[in-house]
Amino acid sequence: MKFKHFMLTAAMATLLFASCSDDDEQVPGTVGISTVEDSYEEGAGTVAVTITTTEAYDMDVTVNYEVSGTATSGEDFTALSGSAILLAGETTIEQSLVLIDDEDVEPSEALILTITSTSNTQDVIGSNSSVTLTITDNDSYPFENGILVSHEGNFGQGNASVSFISNDLSDVQNGIFKSVNGVTAWGDNAQSMAFNGDYAYIVMNGSQKVEVVNRYTFESVATIGGPSKADFLNPRYMAIANGKGYVTNWGDGSNPDDDYVAVINLESNTVETTISVVEGPERIVVKDNMVYVAQQGGYNQNNVVSVIDATTNAVTTTIAVGDRPNSLQLDADGNLWVISGGNPSWTGSETAGQMDKINTTNNTVASTLNFAETEHPGSLEVDGANLYYYMSGSVYAMDAKSTALPTTSEITGLSFYDMAVIDGKLYGVDAKNYVSNGSLEVYDLTDNSLLTSKEVSIIPGGIYYNGIAER
Repeated sequence: MKFKHFMLTAAMATLLFASCSDDDEQVPGTVGISTVEDSYEEGAGTVAVTITTTEAYDMDVTVNYEVSGTATSGEDFTALSGSAILLAGETTIEQSLVLIDDEDVEPSEALILTITSTSNTQDVIGSNSSVTLTITDNDSYPFENGILVSHEGNFGQGNASVSFISNDLSDVQNGIFKSVNGVTAWGDNAQSMAFNGDYAYIVMNGSQKVEVVNRYTFESVATIGGPSKADFLNPRYMAIANGKGYVTNWGDGSNPDDDYVAVINLESNTVETTISVVEGPERIVVKDNMVYVAQQGGYNQNNVVSVIDATTNAVTTTIAVGDRPNSLQLDADGNLWVISGGNPSWTGSETAGQMDKINTTNNTVASTLNFAETEHPGSLEVDGANLYYYMSGSVYAMDAKSTALPTTSEITGLSFYDMAVIDGKLYGVDAKNYVSNGSLEVYDLTDNSLLTSKEVSIIPGGIYYNGIAER
């Protein structure tokens, strides 16, 4: 009996030993995949993708993975094999992911690597079996994140232009429409510019047209109107409301009754209707599909703001302000501020400038601040809680909550044709002698110091911040 019992025990031990030493039976491990970061710029080069297991094997094991996501193999990264070999005795292996640095401007894209199986069928795929990498673009459009300056040029000479100044103020490129689109004579009097999505609309007063370009590349998209067409008559400024473009037109200077606002279909780039207004529609702003138009008077004098409902394209009311309203801005609380320059002395009936605060909920004047009779302000700007305006070669600042005009100026000795305040910086354009190149001057409003002065083109008249394009 003892002998039989010994033989049975030995047989069982032999069977157990043989089972544990079988090369086809590996100890199961938990397999995962990871990277050091979850986002990489396309110029990062080679990214290490690490595959790990919790147990070492005594033979080579193949780990299979799937590649998915919005990133494209061969365009955003070099092709991956879809598998990696974990050598016997090792618990980690690195797979090289090579990113492709192209010159295309594109949105961020996702690359997903997911472990699907291993050659050891007993392995467990862990909770970290998938890793998602975001590949970000390192390219930019030529004219994003900077300042655009429109130039009137000399009337009848076709030398209107647009300049771009980089956000760090180091680079100035003049005549960008002409250089991008390969034209020599573009048109007369680039009066102003408006933005909508990826597009810029350049109002060409002397050429009776609106030029549509991609705002970040300045490639021409369309031309609305033109000298031989009847779409516009002395167009001035444009704003966007209810998916349409609204362009102010002075009409014929000898006719006080033919002024209008043209309504542009922004899909077909055509004028679909016009809205008759009183004489001299000038600057224009929009709040909640209500269009506010400063009626400066064109070649004459006016003193109202017209209110247009963009859902009906009808003038709902006019608001009396000072003589010759030349600029208007909305503050952070939705109030509309209007500066009127008053009649200048050369008219023979000089009147004082005026600043009105309009309550846009009921379109009534909430308060009025009066200037002296010989003071004629203009170029109203809003930046945060502060209002800025230009008068007699100086820039003034006041809190939007103030009930009195400032008594001292911030910066003096200026000769601005127009100005803008953007993120704590004052940008002013000087037209010089109106026949040679003008300049763009930039001041830091924290200490009112001059940061730089850049030469631009002939008669600079509009300053616009062109932000970073959506990726």
